[in-house]
Amino acid sequence: MDRSAALASRIATVTAAGTSAIGAFVLTGWAFDIEPLRRLMLGTIHMLPNSAVGFMLSGASLWLQRRPRAAASRLQIAARVMAAMVLALGALTLGERLFDWDFGIDRVLFPEMLQRHPYRPIGRMATNSALAFTLAGAALLSLDAITGRRRRPAVWLATLGLAIASTAIVGHLYDAQGLYRFDVAAAMAVSTALAFSLLHVGILFARPSAAGAALLLSDDTAGVLSRRLLLAVVLVPLVLGRGFIVARERAVVSRAAGIAIFVVAVIAILLAVVLRVSRVVQVGDRARQRMLEREAAARAEAERATRAKNDFLAVMSHELRTPLNAIIGYGSLLREGIPDPATDGQSRQLERIASSARHLLALIDQVLTLSRVELGEEQVQPAHASAQELVEEAASMVEPQARAKGLAFEVSLPLEPIELTTDADKLRQALVNLLGNAVKFTERGTIQVRLAADGYDAVVFEVEDTGIGIAPQHLDRVFESFWQVDQAPARRAGGVGLGLHVTRRLVRLLGGDVTVRSQLGNGSCFTVRVPRRWWALATPPDRPAVGAEVS
Repeated sequence: MDRSAALASRIATVTAAGTSAIGAFVLTGWAFDIEPLRRLMLGTIHMLPNSAVGFMLSGASLWLQRRPRAAASRLQIAARVMAAMVLALGALTLGERLFDWDFGIDRVLFPEMLQRHPYRPIGRMATNSALAFTLAGAALLSLDAITGRRRRPAVWLATLGLAIASTAIVGHLYDAQGLYRFDVAAAMAVSTALAFSLLHVGILFARPSAAGAALLLSDDTAGVLSRRLLLAVVLVPLVLGRGFIVARERAVVSRAAGIAIFVVAVIAILLAVVLRVSRVVQVGDRARQRMLEREAAARAEAERATRAKNDFLAVMSHELRTPLNAIIGYGSLLREGIPDPATDGQSRQLERIASSARHLLALIDQVLTLSRVELGEEQVQPAHASAQELVEEAASMVEPQARAKGLAFEVSLPLEPIELTTDADKLRQALVNLLGNAVKFTERGTIQVRLAADGYDAVVFEVEDTGIGIAPQHLDRVFESFWQVDQAPARRAGGVGLGLHVTRRLVRLLGGDVTVRSQLGNGSCFTVRVPRRWWALATPPDRPAVGAEVS
């Protein structure tokens, strides 16, 4: 649970406990005939016993639902039963007020004591209190309900209930009876309005992600500004308005002077809040700018390090190729019997030396190609080429390796010639990399290479094998540099994990892309899609062309 969620849960817990405590104190006042407790020592209007019971049930239901629970859990069922009781209390009382019904629920508790008070009908809560209980019960019942438009009804119900309670509090603060008294002989008490405020605030914070509560609790700039503005917007008018009324009652100022002072004070305080908020935004902007500058410096340093690494790889690759070519050349001379014929045993060892040297040369070529691409030195040299010939040339280079492992090697070419204008060397290298990769990770079965035209604008090459396959979670990683499907320290397949990465970089340099579909244990199929005319591209050569297949 993150910090904002934990804080929201604590707020819901505190408001639930506070709501139940208010109801319990008032009910104790009725049970032991303690008059100050019946009004919670606030104002002159008492909270009725039914209201006290309703707050105890509401607080308990909210406390049980302060965190999401399984719908079938016992605590959730108990919470909903109590919420239903609150809804019934509010709805029945509202029906009594609106339609002059009498269900007798108003006089269930302490009927003799209720007769001593002037509220009529005896024991019946005010209309606004009954409506607020109805809204609270419905909100608690639908706390986790979500509509088809991803709306939460509980948020709207609790917001309306909070508005009713806040209106009553303002009415008591300014002695405006029309705001808290809707009935001739009943009104919402101060203690009742406070309890409703706690209850509905708790409902909003019980599921903060569904309401503005999430914004108030967030640690970002929006959350900080919202909290500060909320306090100013709520407290400043209330305090200054009350001060104006007191000043008028005591004849300290005239009506015109009091209004003028009120207006000036509101402007001054809100201006101070705006300036403070602007200062917070300014500090945040400066911190963000410093962070962006540090990020830019770090990016530049990383780019310099990458360029230095690529320069080093390019130089080392060139330096390694020279002695390695000499080794391959002299090994070839020895196998041919120059200067002296080799024995059978020596020939076998020389063949192993040549195979290892060719493998090492292929790795060096991959590193060299990667460094040239990343340095931007790998240039495309487009020329007319036959797609069928490219496939046949690539297949002829890899087919002996497949035959040596006992693998079937199939080439499928269309009868109609397919012409390309592209860099044939780079495309051939990409196909050889894919075919070699297929042979490397296939122990038995078939290697297939297919060619097809994709409309008039693109050509598709497919290399499919019956090898080990790729797990779904690794499909996005197979094209990363220095990463292989088999990550075990003693993996069977050789290589450093550059083949697929270099292949994708080359194909994207040609304006195409490489995608893969695979199933673990059932082989893989790599698809190369390139445009027929390289110079007709509208996209940068190092990025996928528009319409490239995504897997």
